[in-house]
Amino acid sequence: MAQQNELAPNTTERHQGRLAYLEDDFVPKAITGEIFAKAQESSLALRVADSIEVTYGETVIPVTTTEPEAGQVGVGTSNAQREGYRKPISGVAWGSKSFSPIKIATIVTASDEFARVNPQNRFNSLRDKMSRAIGRAIDLAVFHGIQPLDGSAYLGIDADNVLVNTTNSVSIAPTDDVVTKLLEGYDMVSTDFEFSGWATDPRYRSRLAAAMRATDQDGNVMSPGQINLAAQSGELLGLRNEFGRAVGGDLGAADDSGVRLFGGDWNQLKLGYAEQIRFKVSDQATLTDGVNTVNLWQTNQIAILCEVTFGWVVGDLDAFVKFAPSGS
Repeated sequence: MAQQNELAPNTTERHQGRLAYLEDDFVPKAITGEIFAKAQESSLALRVADSIEVTYGETVIPVTTTEPEAGQVGVGTSNAQREGYRKPISGVAWGSKSFSPIKIATIVTASDEFARVNPQNRFNSLRDKMSRAIGRAIDLAVFHGIQPLDGSAYLGIDADNVLVNTTNSVSIAPTDDVVTKLLEGYDMVSTDFEFSGWATDPRYRSRLAAAMRATDQDGNVMSPGQINLAAQSGELLGLRNEFGRAVGGDLGAADDSGVRLFGGDWNQLKLGYAEQIRFKVSDQATLTDGVNTVNLWQTNQIAILCEVTFGWVVGDLDAFVKFAPSGS
């Protein structure tokens, strides 16, 4: 049930900071810290992408489409066969990739009473939670082109800059040999690009760990392989591997795409900020949720705004491959 002058979302599942949502005797109780919270990961996109400078307007990146090549001078290896001969002429060609940044933001409000009581540090923790929300939004933009707020597509972005849109795809059935399938995807990319690493959904750790186990000729396990179940970063088949839920895509209200791994040439992914993440706090603003308009000063509320303007570009989607397990 929505509280007085509470902006949407205002249900018991997702609401603004109000003491009214807490149990009546919540504050007087002796409450421990939040010891059962789920682990929060850092942004996957920021870990795998190369950093570039981004402006508020369009960013244009020169791209060499044809490299100059060298050839032999003359008709042989002796002085007589190479001296005085005409040198071959090569050439070069350039193109460009361009993109414009997008802005993402989130606002959370709280009553003044909630902020002052700050039950179990919940009001003070909002900044950290909102920063992580921005990280999830960046990840879903880069990997899937959708928003964690409601699962809808980002508007105005180039589909060629969304990794899940690569046409390189490998399906892994439960009975398939995972290593063979990974190498199949590797070969799709490595012909024209430098395959540099992987991005993996943490839910696929156990399947990879089982596939990576070394066995002797009798089938006895010799080593647990390269997958560290506790690590956020590691190696897979000798290449860098980063774990993150953005691979599957089911962050916030977004649906699970079924993809469990991306691999490829991560030098083809560039990301940067036109402005760093910033916060604004106000008790004077007037806010609307699309239906209700509320004056914060008049209703004794505080609003925290977190926003960032960022952009990213993929040099070539063919530099990436996605892996989606079938029948699992």
